[in-house]
Amino acid sequence: MDALRIGGIMSGLDTNSIVDTLVKQARIPIDNLQAKYDLKTLEKNVYQDISTDLVNLKTDLLSLKLQATFKNMTASSSNTSILSATATSEASVGTHTIKINSIAQNSYWFSNFTHAKLVESGAGITSISGKPSEQIEGLHNIDIYQNGSVYVAHDKIELLNQPYVTKYNGSSIADADAEGNLTVNKSGTISFDYNGNSVNVSVSANSGDSLNSVAKSIQDQLNSQINNLENTSGIQYVSVKANYDGSNWSLAVYKLKADDKSFSISSDGAGLGLSSVTKTTAKYIDNYMAANDLGSLLTKINDTNGALIDGVTLSADSGLAVGSLKIVQDATLNTNYATKTKVLGNTVSSGSGLDTSVVGLQNAGFLNTVDSSINGTFTINGVQITIDDYTSISVNDLLAKINSSGAGVTAYYDSSNDRIVLESNEEGSSNISLGDISDTSNALTVLRLSVAEGATISQGSTNGNIDPTEKLNSAGLNDTVTSGIVTVNGVSIYVDALNDSLNDVIYKINNSGAGVTLSYDSTSDKVFVKSRDVDKITFGSVNDTSNLLEVLNLTDDTNVEKSMGYEGEYASVNVDGIDYIRKSNKIDDIIPGVTLNLLNASTETVTLNVSVDTEKAVDAVATFISHYNALVEKLNPPELDDEDKKYLDALTDDEKSKMSEEEVKQYEENWKKFNTYEIIRKSSELRSLKQNLRSNLLSNIIGLNGKYDSLVDIGIDIAGDGNIEIEKKGYLLVDSSDFDTIKKKLQENTQFLDALKNNPDDVYKLFAANDDNVQGWARRYESIINQYVSTNGVIDLKIKPFGSIDRELYTLAKQIDTKERYVESYLNRLWQKFSNMEQIIANLQEQGTYITQLLAKQGS
Repeated sequence: MDALRIGGIMSGLDTNSIVDTLVKQARIPIDNLQAKYDLKTLEKNVYQDISTDLVNLKTDLLSLKLQATFKNMTASSSNTSILSATATSEASVGTHTIKINSIAQNSYWFSNFTHAKLVESGAGITSISGKPSEQIEGLHNIDIYQNGSVYVAHDKIELLNQPYVTKYNGSSIADADAEGNLTVNKSGTISFDYNGNSVNVSVSANSGDSLNSVAKSIQDQLNSQINNLENTSGIQYVSVKANYDGSNWSLAVYKLKADDKSFSISSDGAGLGLSSVTKTTAKYIDNYMAANDLGSLLTKINDTNGALIDGVTLSADSGLAVGSLKIVQDATLNTNYATKTKVLGNTVSSGSGLDTSVVGLQNAGFLNTVDSSINGTFTINGVQITIDDYTSISVNDLLAKINSSGAGVTAYYDSSNDRIVLESNEEGSSNISLGDISDTSNALTVLRLSVAEGATISQGSTNGNIDPTEKLNSAGLNDTVTSGIVTVNGVSIYVDALNDSLNDVIYKINNSGAGVTLSYDSTSDKVFVKSRDVDKITFGSVNDTSNLLEVLNLTDDTNVEKSMGYEGEYASVNVDGIDYIRKSNKIDDIIPGVTLNLLNASTETVTLNVSVDTEKAVDAVATFISHYNALVEKLNPPELDDEDKKYLDALTDDEKSKMSEEEVKQYEENWKKFNTYEIIRKSSELRSLKQNLRSNLLSNIIGLNGKYDSLVDIGIDIAGDGNIEIEKKGYLLVDSSDFDTIKKKLQENTQFLDALKNNPDDVYKLFAANDDNVQGWARRYESIINQYVSTNGVIDLKIKPFGSIDRELYTLAKQIDTKERYVESYLNRLWQKFSNMEQIIANLQEQGTYITQLLAKQGS
């Protein structure tokens, strides 16, 4: 703490003013030192700014050393719907002719093997088992009925996912009995034509063989040979079935694919009625079989050599019966069929069926009595339906009342089963509610639709889908998945059924070395597999321990390695008169530096022009020139006049106190600007830098193996065009550092652009050559800059931590500190002296007062 200071109390002197004046005089050396310190700090900032500018130039030069800057190649196609292309800096300027004969297509496969599900039981069938061996996706509408002395099973397959098939129906087979069995041996060759290729099928059947087994043999041979022709595996192209018109048997061949591949039957050497066929378009596939009794018919239905549904066994706990059932067959992962909820009434007539058109319900033949009790209202799904006079309407009228009531159901009479059926108008598991406490009509009893009358409900269902995010055995798949190994293209992948979801498995397969991409489509509820190659995809291995591939319907036996699906195609392309075959549509090994993207095959010859995109080079050169010109401008400060020189001295605190804030600000800005000019003008290092930058700018480079030796050769010269004043400044190309102005000048420079377009390699050599004997302009210029900004470079030595400027600043700071301590000591000494003086004066005054008082007492 400062000692007690007493100023002018006794002496009457303005001690504070005297001390301040003396201290200000003592601080003059400090102010001078501080001015030197501030000027030296500014000097460091100036050098740092110059260093930053030089580093920016180095960055610009880096771009000028890159081949991609000058060889930013572009490839343009005359028809981008057929061919597109990209080019790298390795490409050469030129024009090429390209004709695409065919494009490559990767091999692929999808959920193709089918599952079957009993969706509506009947005819004594209570369950089904096994997997279909055919790939037909459809709803099997199976009727079991008696026709004369035989019982017939008719499977009417309602096609799913395709609108129609082409049916070739043969003529009647005379050598077939009422049960559809051959009565004589049959052998020979049946010849087919498939898309211009002859396909021969051999027949060797014995008397007693069913036409169903004969049809299966023909079908299997046909599909095998067509798969060979198409380079596919596991695809069903045709189906062959036994056909029956109630009297005669025949064979029908169905072409399943709605494509442009031709198909016909050339000859029938086996005598099976296929030498003369009727070709039609069909929405259904029909299959028939017959037997003398229902037990034999069930055996025939499940015959492994020609079953009603190949691979599927139908079970009847109490025996087969006349009736109908529905089985859905598809390749979805959750096999189901959208059905409607039905109320199936009990037997409704008294024995001979209902007469639905006769007027008067009492005349229709109902089992239950019809009288006035039926008049009134009854309720279905909350909607009331009214019968005013039962004697004036028919059964058809009553059913029409129900259908038009808005109750959401369709009512009809099932004459085959002698029952009234109510069917929901919407698919799904909706309920049908019958009756209400307010009902006044007994119509539901008469129609035998109530539970009390023995009616039953068949609940509807929706199409199936799995949840790919759930664990495999909770996802809704048709079958339970076992954990273990699956193999795709020879690569084994482990599946954890308890913890993996389908999405997890997809990720594992796609990121393995199998070379395929697996995906799940929720709309179709199937998986799709696309190869990254043209070879067919193989599934399964003798070492596989998980059944997942079968569950996904990709194979029918996971323990056998099978090549499945559609083989890809190679790309065929002619480039500059030479034919090439490639596996991919992305081709980078024909034209060096150019990647061709084949889009479509065409008879048109496409012209591909490979040229230089000059934009990148123009931008890079413009950026360098912009920074160079800005630096040149900075290194050429103007001479100061006398008015400017007034600002070279820093303001003292006393001077600042006499100025406004704005005046101080303006003065300090001028001090910084004009001192910066002087620092640059007087710096020998910066004069040397300016000289080196300019003298090496346009110098020739000896030894370059190219067309250009200097910047002048490519149209870049000192700005001025003969104007000496501008040329003296040393600007490059144009007397401006504005990027847009410089870029525009370059874009108008035909010499520069021609060099870039026609000789990009030579321009690149000019800037970036890097041989033992010669270096390009950008590399040489960079080495000049490095002399100043690299470690221990001329400028770096001045501005680096504790470099020459820092050392000078340190010395000045020490001197200022010493002077500050001296002035502080001097201030304390001054105050001590003045305080002592005041104390002495105070003591003298006290003594004088005492003497005066003493003399006064003596006089009295």
